[in-house]
Amino acid sequence: MGFSILSLFKAGLLFTNSLLILHRRRFLAKYGLDDVANIGASPSEAPLKAQAVGLLQAVQYLRVPVIALNLLTVVFEVILGGA
Repeated sequence: MGFSILSLFKAGLLFTNSLLILHRRRFLAKYGLDDVANIGASPSEAPLKAQAVGLLQAVQYLRVPVIALNLLTVVFEVILGGA
């Protein structure tokens, strides 16, 4: 498998899918990543954790476009035979 733009696209799509399946209340609450207010410190004291929470919240808005991109990728792979 070569290193191509398609490979980078699929890797990014898989990473986004992995972030989307994390459930905020069941999984992320254990680690304090469910809300910015639950960090336990101000965002300026824990900037990496605040950015991680922000990323997890922002990626939730990508749910519908990611579903469309998943379908497009599957159709593309079926038509071209896993190029």
